[in-house]
Amino acid sequence: MMCIEKMQYFTECQKHINLHENLKQKIGMNIWKAVIDRVISLLPDYDVAVAQEGPDKTYFSGIFRAINDSTPIHCDWAPYDSRTEDWVINQVTQQAVFNLYLTPVKGGKTEVHDCQWTEDAMEFRDRSSYGYSEKLVENRKTAVIQPGAADLCIFNSRNMHQVFPVEKEDGKQRSRLTLSSFMGLIPAKGPSERPKLILWS
Repeated sequence: MMCIEKMQYFTECQKHINLHENLKQKIGMNIWKAVIDRVISLLPDYDVAVAQEGPDKTYFSGIFRAINDSTPIHCDWAPYDSRTEDWVINQVTQQAVFNLYLTPVKGGKTEVHDCQWTEDAMEFRDRSSYGYSEKLVENRKTAVIQPGAADLCIFNSRNMHQVFPVEKEDGKQRSRLTLSSFMGLIPAKGPSERPKLILWS
């Protein structure tokens, strides 16, 4: 029996299933499809598709979001994040995220730390939020992503990362708007099957 949270999620997905095609009618381009087509071209031996769990149970991929304030150090790793429910995304063995930056902003950088989630990371979990203590990434190498309009950035979302706030210009704060989606690998289960790269938001 499907849990209430899953039913609610798939109901919302159905409401927005045509979002990117509807947006295309206004701006002349399906931006999400352009990114995914590029990913497909780079992975000819993979089946690339939006995650699904049967008829009318297709996940949503390609969320638009604005993160203007900071986030704590955290990671996005489906096998841990959604472990309490039976989701197909729990089967992924590798996970990445793409962010297409749509607006120019001052500040708003992302730092990706050379530290992936493991069970040991739970020792550093901040129970008051979804984040982790800075001690977890202390003395680790860090990659800095400074967003620019039209930049496409892909990184391993199992790595600990944090977003810094957008700085105000002339007393105003412009939205750090991105088009984003997770991508996860499900290995082939036999010699006649291709590995899958599934997408969800």
